[in-house]
Amino acid sequence: MKLAILYALLPLMASAGLVRLPLLNYEAGPSPMWRRDTASWDRVARHASMPNHQLRAAPVNGVCDSGGTQLSGYLDTAADKHFFFWFFEAKNKPANGTAPMVVWLNGGPGCSSMVGALTELGPCLVAPDGKSTVDNPYGWNQNANLLVIDQPVGTGFSHGSMVNNSRSAADDLVAMLLLFYKTYPEYHADDLHVFGESFAGHFIPAIGSAIVDHNARVARAGSKASDPANLHIPLTSIGIGNGLIDPKTQFKYYSKMACDSTYPPVLPQDTCASMDGNYTACASLIDTCYDKQDPQSCRFADNICKIAITDPYDKYVDNNVYDVRKKCGEAKLCYPITEAASQFLNMSWVQHALNAKDTKFQECSGDVYKKFRAGYDYMRSYAGDLAKLLDDGVRTLIYAGDADWICNWYGVKAVMQELAWCGKTSFNAAPDTKWSVGSNAAGELRTASNLSFLRVFEAGHMVPMDQPKAALQMLDGWIAGKL
Repeated sequence: MKLAILYALLPLMASAGLVRLPLLNYEAGPSPMWRRDTASWDRVARHASMPNHQLRAAPVNGVCDSGGTQLSGYLDTAADKHFFFWFFEAKNKPANGTAPMVVWLNGGPGCSSMVGALTELGPCLVAPDGKSTVDNPYGWNQNANLLVIDQPVGTGFSHGSMVNNSRSAADDLVAMLLLFYKTYPEYHADDLHVFGESFAGHFIPAIGSAIVDHNARVARAGSKASDPANLHIPLTSIGIGNGLIDPKTQFKYYSKMACDSTYPPVLPQDTCASMDGNYTACASLIDTCYDKQDPQSCRFADNICKIAITDPYDKYVDNNVYDVRKKCGEAKLCYPITEAASQFLNMSWVQHALNAKDTKFQECSGDVYKKFRAGYDYMRSYAGDLAKLLDDGVRTLIYAGDADWICNWYGVKAVMQELAWCGKTSFNAAPDTKWSVGSNAAGELRTASNLSFLRVFEAGHMVPMDQPKAALQMLDGWIAGKL
């Protein structure tokens, strides 16, 4: 077929669903932005006060029957950053028609939150064969609106110019929230809860801090309802599951989790003793990193501590870093179900239904991971940001599955006990109380003022995957102020 004839037939073939055209259009401005034709988006939001940002959104159909409105799209910036999101409306709304908003972020850095939605807490979970989804009765949108975001740039369906630290990523996420609320004001009326796991122990304190700073600027300037840049962001709480928050403190507990936890040892005792012996030098290097905040000293601490403290765990037969009860097996990240999610998200019809740019989807981006390690963000502590949020009155839930090794509950709890905030003394003096799901003991809870720490029994790194019923009860109880 001659090319001229083929080009003439393409529009007809596309309208019949026989081919999918890459509909490209470019904005005039400092930098061109990839986007589908404006007519194919339900909303394209811009505002003069945010000239470098726009939000594109459209309904999602046919991927997951969540029982309510689904939206997806991108926040674009003139700096060539395109953040992808997937939104699920709450299944059960209160009588007044509003519901709280939960933002969910996976970690990595560079691991897609879409995989988290499809394997942990979305209204649908991917089937083991990676070709379809099944209903999840414990999806986190049962009683809350759920906004799942791929960030930083380079993660999942997000694409463009990458950053190398959590603070830069946080600024763009704040802009995304502002435009989302301006575009869909019906979701701005209730509380916002920002949750995530793993490296989100860096992301979320940075995001929370950026939101608090934004709200302080709005309070000084006076809110203007017509101006999205001056919208108050209704941040009520944050939640971090098995998070990497303060490496210096958490590195100390790798040997304990491997050899002296509530589960059987997974390393020889002499290996754990060697890890303990290496900790002092490791901690000293991390102190230098914290003090100097320069790439060279932080990369040096990262490399030495990895060799001396964490590498020994990987050298013993097939250890699963996310769960001391399990072996890793042949799956790339130890869990076949996450590979099934990646397979599902790589299907062209799924990407089309999600309004996502055609791409080779990756569960976790090695490029993002390398960027953050090279930029010394990996070895940076975000405990100070966490303390700032607590002192500012932001409710904070730190939860941890007690079978995880890589961000184990011993180290996470120790970070909470060392936080320099106004409630430190009362938190450290508070008792650990039994937490139950139904009639079953499901964990231990410690609360003082606006900080709660929850140890979740019989769960690894991904609490909603291992204990979905407990995870949903935790979320609903937290949002209701009853946890």
